[in-house]
Amino acid sequence: MNAKQQIKKVSIVGAGNVGHNFARAFRQAGYLIHEVYSRTQRSAMLLSQSLNTDYTTDISKLKKDTDLIILAVNDDALPDLINQLTIKNIPIVHTSGSTPISVFEEKDFIHYGIFYPVQSFSKNETESLEPIPICVEANDSETESLLLSLASSVSTKVFAMNSEKRKALHIAAVFANNFTNHLFHIADEILRSKEISFEIIRPLLEKTAEKIKTETPLNAQTGPAVRNDRKVIDNHLEYLKSNEEYREIYHIMTESIYNNQKKK
Repeated sequence: MNAKQQIKKVSIVGAGNVGHNFARAFRQAGYLIHEVYSRTQRSAMLLSQSLNTDYTTDISKLKKDTDLIILAVNDDALPDLINQLTIKNIPIVHTSGSTPISVFEEKDFIHYGIFYPVQSFSKNETESLEPIPICVEANDSETESLLLSLASSVSTKVFAMNSEKRKALHIAAVFANNFTNHLFHIADEILRSKEISFEIIRPLLEKTAEKIKTETPLNAQTGPAVRNDRKVIDNHLEYLKSNEEYREIYHIMTESIYNNQKKK
């Protein structure tokens, strides 16, 4: 099923980071952004103006003459929005990595599914969806075929993936992306406490990112935990005794690295 033959007009529900990027990416791919919804008028108006389209702040009044509804909102907001939607005969998808497809069940929707981008987005840095993996799930084979075609029209990396696998993927992404970024923040704080610029360790971080392009993370691991260098580890733990939270994170990470290296 060719998505561009069946889908001309797309309605975006949500004017946050994902909504902004999806709206622009779909417009760039040749789809008409038919309408934008946000619960706040300012955010809905700003996004709609940048797209030269209409907006609404009442989900129950979303235009019915659309071809696809994309729910690009936080997980907590999904059930309530779905309950308020009066359009049942149009394909509808959400973009969450952790909310299962069952959120649509028993709501009288005919065609529904998931359109999950494996990426973090920012309103200020709109990027193409082309290199970003898109994971698709649907309630039937016809809808899955449509969503796979739709995903292929905006991305070169498309995967059919059920809710259980997508949940594992989302958890892995949190570890690899969100938790890693928090560790960068901790490193920045430690450096700032001694008036050292974070720039000094950027080449180190870039080298690690390069290594895991060709090696598994387990094999790319370095540091005192890999060597079980207790003298260095104990010295670091002593240094961190003034911050029990960071000391505990260091200890847990060190033991996890050491235990996983032993399994090699």
